[in-house]
Amino acid sequence: MSRPRLVIGGASGFLGRRLVTAGIAAGYDVTVLRRGDAATRVSEKHVNYAAWDPSIGMLDPQVLAGAYGVVSLNGASLFGSLWTKNYKQRMWDSRINSTRTLVNSIGRLAPEDRPQVYLGSSAIGYYGPDTAGEIATEESAPGEGFLADLCQAWEAQALVASDYGVRTVLLRTGLVMGDDGGMLGILQHPYRIGLGVQIGDGSAWMSTISSVDHVRGMLFALRTPEVSGPINLVSPHPIQQAHWHRQLARHLKRPDIGRVPAWAVRVALGQMGKEAALASQRCYPQALLDAGFRFTAPTSVDIFNQVLAQAPLE
Repeated sequence: MSRPRLVIGGASGFLGRRLVTAGIAAGYDVTVLRRGDAATRVSEKHVNYAAWDPSIGMLDPQVLAGAYGVVSLNGASLFGSLWTKNYKQRMWDSRINSTRTLVNSIGRLAPEDRPQVYLGSSAIGYYGPDTAGEIATEESAPGEGFLADLCQAWEAQALVASDYGVRTVLLRTGLVMGDDGGMLGILQHPYRIGLGVQIGDGSAWMSTISSVDHVRGMLFALRTPEVSGPINLVSPHPIQQAHWHRQLARHLKRPDIGRVPAWAVRVALGQMGKEAALASQRCYPQALLDAGFRFTAPTSVDIFNQVLAQAPLE
């Protein structure tokens, strides 16, 4: 019996690598979309490669034909550079162009050849940089700002797949925690050398999720027909920043030496500081929980224990 197949864009990234590994373990074959000449990559057991170039909309629709699911994880990092005009355009184009390329290719297939499900990346930036302490569920209104506008455009492009009869899931991702990537992958290092600090007054809300549960959530969405539309990929227990930093310092047995004032972050980072570093987003995974998903790391303490367990102090 043949294995169902996933096609993944962004498979070389922090979450994409994990999804490839977990997908194979869950019984899928995986087609990795790769820029350039995919023929230079030798297919591995349960993994093959296909060429695409989303910057010019290039993808052979037959790559998607017969696939069970398509997953788009592409997008330039929010923290890859200061948010200059050029870098904001790069963040925008890398997300919209890749989504458009995949969805257009789905539309060019005969209905019987189209995938059953499309997972499109988004982010809790959809709700704006400050939810004012209110809990944001999938039913909450969009916010304002560059990231909110980007997420709305991103999701609108992904939802075109539903016009082609494909179940479409929008992955509104929170702050993903992993030992070698995501927010925790960055912030643990200053703590390990005794230079950990919190940003702002510590009152900002953080909606986090372990990399393990994020990948589990994607696989759950793939195989659960009842899941469609937006899902908040965050743990069910958001936490205020001061508490999170104290927990991290205790877990790593290092001091929390102080804080960087919000005004300094705004001056140094500009719009990125306001909308990303100083964001206060209190989100809840209502849709996932209603569908029966269970988190392996529902609290920040659980997340630290899970993702830092194999990252011993140096």
